[in-house]
Parts: sequence; structure tokens; C-alpha cells
Amino acid sequence: MVMGHFATALVPYQKCRDNPKAKFWLFLLAAQFLDFLMLGFMAVGMETVTPENFFDASFADMHTNMVYSHNLVPVAIWALGFALVAYAAFKDVIISLWCFALIVFHELCDLVVGFEHNVSSADSAAVGMKLYTTAPVAGLLIEAAMCFGLVWWFAKKRATAGQP
Repeated sequence: MVMGHFATALVPYQKCRDNPKAKFWLFLLAAQFLDFLMLGFMAVGMETVTPENFFDASFADMHTNMVYSHNLVPVAIWALGFALVAYAAFKDVIISLWCFALIVFHELCDLVVGFEHNVSSADSAAVGMKLYTTAPVAGLLIEAAMCFGLVWWFAKKRATAGQP
């Protein structure tokens, strides 16, 4: 769901276009925050994706263990924490709410398209449609359609406002 997550950052950026505190990089960071966490946790061995070799990987045989970065309860905590840090840095409730929403929406998109995630711990209930493993073509088409739709919406709004 990588390209879809990046595209979601366009929505708050456009909606907050008149706010000089609204930085595109912040929305991009929020939209990808969970994946950055996952990469960090993988680097220290706390989370895993198998197979480890990129050239051996396929959607059908990929298995993820993203207990700390992508399970539902930790995501709620990460989203709240990120929003509080954004508020402390920018002193803007709207910006911090957008950051919170981007992280939660990241998780929702993953539940529809990506791999299944657990509620809290590794042995808690698993949720998600896990299209990447059960129907990868459908998952990629949904992601591409969402990305195209968001980029089209953003470009149309910018063009209507006379902005590049």
C-alpha cells in the first residue's frame, strides 16, 4: 500500500493550503510513519517479514510479523503520540488531527489491501482482508485506483485554484 499511503498526504496538504504551518513533508511522514516504524523494528529484530531475500519474495508466500508497528492497539497509540508531537511542534489542532487521521487511514488501507494484522499481541485476533496474499492483483488494482483518484482530485483542486 506504499503508493496509496503517499497519495493520502495530498488531501490534508490541499485542505490546509492556506495554513503556512501545514508542511507537505509532515503529512508525508505521518502517512508513512507506520512503515518507517516497521523498518526500524525490523532493523533491530523486533518485527519480521519473510522471506528475507527480496528476490525470493512473492505476495503469496510473504508473511509479516508487525506486532509493534501495525497491530490495531499500537497503531492507536502511535497515532495519538504522533498527533501530540505534531501539536507540540506546530501548535495547530487541525494539523495534528490530520496527522492522526493519516496514520489511522494508513492502518485501514492496510486492513483492506495489505496483510492481516492483529488487534494487540501476536496471539490476539487477526483482522483484515489480506488481499496481498489472497488476491494480490485485486489488492494492487484497489491501491492503484485509490492513488490515481487522490492524485486526480489534488490536481483538479490545484488547477481550479490556479496553482501549479
